[in-house]
Amino acid sequence: MDVGKFYNVVYTRGKYEIEYENNVKCIKITPKSYRIERIDGSTFLIRQDSILKLKEISK
Repeated sequence: MDVGKFYNVVYTRGKYEIEYENNVKCIKITPKSYRIERIDGSTFLIRQDSILKLKEISK
């Protein structure tokens, strides 16, 4: 992921849960995670090793 770009992300949350996030923007990169911003302005962290699929989209 690169800061300022938009992505569709599929990632694991726990052992059996898979989450889908569409049209999210990467706003910060840390050594083990990414800080992501949704369209509504809320932010959250995704661990780098939990990402299953990542697709960059043009916005």
